[in-house]
Amino acid sequence: MWFAHRATREVGTYRIGFASSQDGRSWLRNDAIAGIDVSADGWDSEMVCYPSVFEHRGCLYMLYNGNGYGETGFGLAMMERD
Repeated sequence: MWFAHRATREVGTYRIGFASSQDGRSWLRNDAIAGIDVSADGWDSEMVCYPSVFEHRGCLYMLYNGNGYGETGFGLAMMERD
């Protein structure tokens, strides 16, 4: 599950996190493998939030909002395969 959360007490904007579950009741959070963070500059340099993940033709994609909760639009990220 990908989700939006406040990063830390020091960072007041949102980030995208990840958690997994075998049974849908007990969750293991691992934000390090969420696969996305803010950019160095630009429209998503302050925050990333509201992820929507989907698969299309064997590839995993994420739609997400950037600065200002998506004030200037949304982004599309594609998961890179190892």
